[in-house]
Amino acid sequence: MEVRAFYEVIKPKQTTLLMITCTISYFVASGYSFNLIKIFEVFLAVFLAVAGTTALNMWLDRDVDILMPRTMRRPVPSGRLSDRGCAAYGSVLFLAGFLIGYLINVYVAIILALGLFFDIVIYTILLKRKSPYSIVLGGLAGAMPSLAGWTAAKGYFDAAGLILAAIVLLWIPAHIWYLSMHFEEDYRRAGIPMLPLIIGMERASWVIVFSVGLMLAMVSILFLLLPFGPAYLITSVIVTSYFLYKAVMFAKSPSKIGARKMYKLASMTLGIIYFSMLIGSIV
Repeated sequence: MEVRAFYEVIKPKQTTLLMITCTISYFVASGYSFNLIKIFEVFLAVFLAVAGTTALNMWLDRDVDILMPRTMRRPVPSGRLSDRGCAAYGSVLFLAGFLIGYLINVYVAIILALGLFFDIVIYTILLKRKSPYSIVLGGLAGAMPSLAGWTAAKGYFDAAGLILAAIVLLWIPAHIWYLSMHFEEDYRRAGIPMLPLIIGMERASWVIVFSVGLMLAMVSILFLLLPFGPAYLITSVIVTSYFLYKAVMFAKSPSKIGARKMYKLASMTLGIIYFSMLIGSIV
């Protein structure tokens, strides 16, 4: 087994983006408190839980990953990390994160457990290989890090925390479906019924437009609930509106090459929305 395989199996880029949503949600909820010990505890709990869940997902997906050129070089299908090694590694990481989360407060532990449940049980085991709407419920897993960061600071659920999580949830269709459009042949070869493969790129693109439109609404509502300055509203609304505009343009003339560009734009958009919350606390 290669040491690097343990790093690759947690999908560093995806995990980093989710940790950005967690960390910024914590700062906003805590009133930008810089209690370094608490920040470290929250970051470690969520990071370990997300990394562990991702590794378990990679273990369960080994049968389809080996069928797709895009994923066949991943640690498990390529043999650089054994099936059992990946399963054990993911389980240990998640359990460690869950226990640290429980020490922070019971709500954080529940949220981390829900993240595992929606990603592993609902999405990967039950829906991914059967339903084109798998990410509608499975996408809830991606919203959990943001909600965990918020709840770690507040100690309870509230409307603002749920809307923060909803922004991520509404972003996920663009993140997943644009990628599946670009790698359509891979998903067909593996028998994964992503929505664009079932109803076509154009119709699926308009579903994404609807989701991004709702995302823009959530971004705007958040301004009414939290003490952000105008810099947040201006930045977040402009970047989300631009993404919505590009999504509409893409839906009118979808292409595999364009889908790759939209996938990258989706990640940039979510990152800027969350960083605009930091800007909005100052300006």
